[in-house]
Amino acid sequence: MTRTTDIATVRALRGRYAFGLGSRAGTASLFVLVAVVMGGGYVSIRVGVESVPPLLFAALRFYLTAAVLLVAAATTGGTWWPRTRADWAAVAVLGLLVFAGAIGFLFVGQQYTTASVAAVVMCLGPVLTCLFARVLLPDERLTRRRTMGVAFGLLGAVVVVRPTAGGLDVGGGAGALVVLCAAASGSLGSVLLGRLRTTASATTQAAWGALLGGLVLHAASVGLGEPAGSVAWTPTLLGLLAYLSVMVGGVGYVAFLVLIRTVGPTRTSLTSYASPVVAIVLGSLVLHEPLTVGTVVGFVSIAVGFALSSGVGDTAAVQGLRAE
Repeated sequence: MTRTTDIATVRALRGRYAFGLGSRAGTASLFVLVAVVMGGGYVSIRVGVESVPPLLFAALRFYLTAAVLLVAAATTGGTWWPRTRADWAAVAVLGLLVFAGAIGFLFVGQQYTTASVAAVVMCLGPVLTCLFARVLLPDERLTRRRTMGVAFGLLGAVVVVRPTAGGLDVGGGAGALVVLCAAASGSLGSVLLGRLRTTASATTQAAWGALLGGLVLHAASVGLGEPAGSVAWTPTLLGLLAYLSVMVGGVGYVAFLVLIRTVGPTRTSLTSYASPVVAIVLGSLVLHEPLTVGTVVGFVSIAVGFALSSGVGDTAAVQGLRAE
């Protein structure tokens, strides 16, 4: 997706906040906002799928998210309608892979695993992106450093999933494996989006992608016979749905856009490794989830894999951060 087409969204958000995004305090505030909002999303999903069928819950979340983002796209001065084939292709990739695929698998997987494990497994996304980019993008090379990064990332995933000779424990490993499918689907979608030269803003594309994702997930929910009529919509469930739709899908997403424009995509991607820390803390405090050694070791291994595969720490990366 193009970065220049999101200037209107970024400027609109800048004007609504008192702190200056050019300051370290302002940037740090946004970083914390994204990490906390996204980390809280894993806990919200874990609580919600205990009472609402996962695919239906995800579909309803995307319907509301689409409405929020369409309003944002229409009120920030940009176009709210995809115009080119590339724009519609981006909507299809977002709707099918990034939203219906990644989030659908995530909601299903979190029925069988903790919020902290799900958050840690989703960290593998940037590492898997390197693999997909090597296959689908001719200019991408899988260097020795990146190969080591992918290896560390996959090792971390194995530690978290914990396969045994007898298979996977449905109460833990199987759920983590489903979440791993979510990370893979989102990574593949990200790489495919990188091949497209779009004209519509990311907000517009995400809005229509969310609507498409919601329709696909709703169709899957009906096709699989999820018991939608048996859901008792309590204030807690409605609050969770509102949080996932407005805070995660709306505020969190736009704040993420602002961070990209402010400090660049490399440093912004570090929020992916801050949100699991929030999920682990909230999961322990709110849901009383146990923190296992395997989860910690897996998280560290995946984080090392990200650092190696993304080039964080080498001279080229440092120069790139300064340029951003």
